Amino acid sequence: MEYIQLLNRLEENGYHCRAYGNQLLNPDLIHARILTGEHQAYAPSTLYLTSPDLLPDPGMDTPIILFCLGQAADFHIYENSVFQVVSFAPGISHGELLNFVLESLTEIQKITAGMHILVNALFSGNGLQYLIDTATDLFGNPIYVIDLQYKYLSMSAGIMPENMFFNQESSTGYIGERGIQYICKNKLDEKVHRTNHAYYHFNQLIQKGMLIDTVEIQGIVVGHVMMLESEHAFYDFDKEFFHRFSKLISMELQKDSSFRRNKGVMYSYFLIDLIRHPGKNTNGIRERLKVMGYNPKETFYIIAIPTVGYSTSDLKMEVILEQMRFLLSGSIYVIYENTIVFLISRNLNQHLSDYEMHQLELYLKANSLKAGISNFYRDLEDTAYFYQQAVSAVLLGIKLDAFSSIYYFSDYYLYKMLETMEKEGPQIQFLIQPGLMKLYFYDQEHGTDFMDTIIEFLKHPGHPASIADALHIHKNTLLYRMGKIKQITDCSFTEGEEFMNYNLSVKIMKYLHLI
Repeated sequence: MEYIQLLNRLEENGYHCRAYGNQLLNPDLIHARILTGEHQAYAPSTLYLTSPDLLPDPGMDTPIILFCLGQAADFHIYENSVFQVVSFAPGISHGELLNFVLESLTEIQKITAGMHILVNALFSGNGLQYLIDTATDLFGNPIYVIDLQYKYLSMSAGIMPENMFFNQESSTGYIGERGIQYICKNKLDEKVHRTNHAYYHFNQLIQKGMLIDTVEIQGIVVGHVMMLESEHAFYDFDKEFFHRFSKLISMELQKDSSFRRNKGVMYSYFLIDLIRHPGKNTNGIRERLKVMGYNPKETFYIIAIPTVGYSTSDLKMEVILEQMRFLLSGSIYVIYENTIVFLISRNLNQHLSDYEMHQLELYLKANSLKAGISNFYRDLEDTAYFYQQAVSAVLLGIKLDAFSSIYYFSDYYLYKMLETMEKEGPQIQFLIQPGLMKLYFYDQEHGTDFMDTIIEFLKHPGHPASIADALHIHKNTLLYRMGKIKQITDCSFTEGEEFMNYNLSVKIMKYLHLI
């Protein structure tokens, strides 16, 4: 047992002390004994308990540790000694302290023996499940490894706790909504990350205690490992043992390239949390993202491919996600409710580059995929709303323009408003400007195409040459048609409000598939 570990245990258990002499000593301690007057030889791997009158001469050159109990003494004479003298407060007996030290050494020997078995399991090449099952045999309680998307990567095969809620959770392969809400409410992630050892928590949902520790790769948290106190109570040394075991889990997962190089997956937890909890305070999330190496820029976009966006593709979601992450580098991504979601972060005046958009469009078209892009936003707590924007862009885009591959919500926000209005009152056709309806009926009765003319006119106001070119007619023909349109609609088209009203009415008619 490392000497520093023993000192930490002593402090945690109320044994306050002060060290004099060589502060750099940190030997592995194997034995402990009470020093007697006849003792002459010292071993660095042995801890000695003594009284002030039996302390060796300050000039002794053997680097050992001595715990000194009893009456007060002048320990400052040992400040420059090569060994270390540790003085304890009065009232502690040699027997009491010796028993505590021996118990600690016994525990660490058990941990060392167990770690030897687990290290062999790690290097056996049999994978994560074998390592978990071996640890389950040693600890005697079930163990679970979970990634940041709340997915169970592995769980003990031989032991299942008798708890209906937990069995339902684990049978799906994911922690469910209640479990996630419980984790967030109790801030378990934050508490675990703040500690440097296994964290004990009594889980009210399953009425059992649990040890939780982080799984890290190159200093980045990629998941958690937990052990339930279901078969028997935890032993005193389980906390330290479990913490060391979590390091082996990290080593095992590091063998998997998807964990080693897929940084986006490490941040998926945060994206899911943002989508699931609209308006959630994100100050803590921003800071944790920075600590983990992801530095958000000024603004954000959401790119989403919902089910309808890949329903005609031959690719699986996981394959699409894996390939698209190379096109959208530096993004956070996740599969959420059968929707592929990317969170893009850029500075205010920095959009997705033309090259990125070109490559994205080529990939989407080649694989029969359709993606929606939200408006930009600045506050992470608004992510859920802009996620809905990106999904809505695809749904509305397919309804109105099925041939595109990328749909910007900014092009469809009026249609989203109409969709919302239609749910409240289905007769939105009554909102169409009367003059435009007259023109629509005139075309139907006379076989004219004045509706095409007014649509192009509204697209290019003040540019008759562009309008005529788009309609493939002469300028004089355009002047004649516009004169006729003004007569039918009783509108001069000279004021901005008239353009706005007619444009909105065209959007309504397009939404209703009248044009």
